[in-house]
Amino acid sequence: MLQSNPVIHPNTSNRHFKFEPFLRQEYNFGLDPDRPVCQFYNPLNPDNSCPQGNNCPNKHVSAMYSNKIVCKHWLRGLCKKGDHCEFLHEYNLRKMPECLFYSKNGYCTQTSECLYLHVDPQSKIPECLNYNQGFCSEGPNCKNRHVRRVLCPLYLYGFCPKGPECEFTHPKFDFHNLNLRIRPDNLIQMTSKHVENAKEEESEMKDDSEPKEESV
Repeated sequence: MLQSNPVIHPNTSNRHFKFEPFLRQEYNFGLDPDRPVCQFYNPLNPDNSCPQGNNCPNKHVSAMYSNKIVCKHWLRGLCKKGDHCEFLHEYNLRKMPECLFYSKNGYCTQTSECLYLHVDPQSKIPECLNYNQGFCSEGPNCKNRHVRRVLCPLYLYGFCPKGPECEFTHPKFDFHNLNLRIRPDNLIQMTSKHVENAKEEESEMKDDSEPKEESV
């Protein structure tokens, strides 16, 4: 009885305000958030791509839209930018923002109910290039990660049929300049002494070659 009473639940589908077109055109008010993407809109040429312009009922997606993460305000229903937001308005688990509580404390109180990404802090540390090439002089005191890997025996023999899908590591050897040689310290000191002696001899020869003024 109460649901069918037109006084308590009036039918307002045929009633519109005069400012609704302005809100729909400027702020996309009242549009379905799950509406399809406009196939004519080009983000590189937004003014001349879609013939309907701002009156288009479909989404006009910006160029940087697909490269962003999910909007944290949209997850709570608090984003006011709509289609003009720089972040994604879709429930995509691969592009969720990082959980700040987990990144600071190492654990999350919401556990499995948390919508944000739990990124391992160790994964943010870059790998040690010296260790990957065979040896790191800093050892356990190195600020970078030392990742132990098992070499692929087939790749070392010359060819691995699995290619990049192999479960073992395919090392990449960097060939250094063969003309580059490292001299010991004693040779460096000897060469520096020879250079100093040669400079002293040159200065003495210049002094001897300059004409001396005759005293009257």
